[in-house]
Amino acid sequence: MRISRIAVVLAGAVVALALTASVALGASGKIVVFAASYSGTATTTVNDTVATISATGTGKGTGLGAGKITGNGTGDTSQQPCVPFTGPGAMIGTGKNKLTFKVVAGSTGCGDEAGQVFSISGKALVVKGTGALAKAKGTLKFTGVYDRGAGTFTVKFKGKLTQ
Repeated sequence: MRISRIAVVLAGAVVALALTASVALGASGKIVVFAASYSGTATTTVNDTVATISATGTGKGTGLGAGKITGNGTGDTSQQPCVPFTGPGAMIGTGKNKLTFKVVAGSTGCGDEAGQVFSISGKALVVKGTGALAKAKGTLKFTGVYDRGAGTFTVKFKGKLTQ
């Protein structure tokens, strides 16, 4: 009798955990493996130790299709050789497909000795999705290169989003 009570209690605990997990994942709990690649132009203006960043480019992403990326931000140039930066951005695809994100603290651009070519890396927190990625949430990792002299960049995003 004692063994069957333990089995019932364990089964109840498993069901409770499963229900909690499904609520935490949202209504559908669908996982989307996301990947995107963009290239374009970027400018940085430095005033004292604050770099103002503006970027726009084209490319494509999972669930977005072909489209563009835009972003703005600020960086702290007093920290060398890796300048931390943050700011908002958006990946806009075909139709109503769009992801709005925020580059979070810990993201950096690490420059060469001349301060012209920067290896960029960090994380982008998805704050809103529309169209095929409606209600998408999650954090994407990104890597890329910014060539300050040429005014160009390339960037790749990847990660898992929950819808």
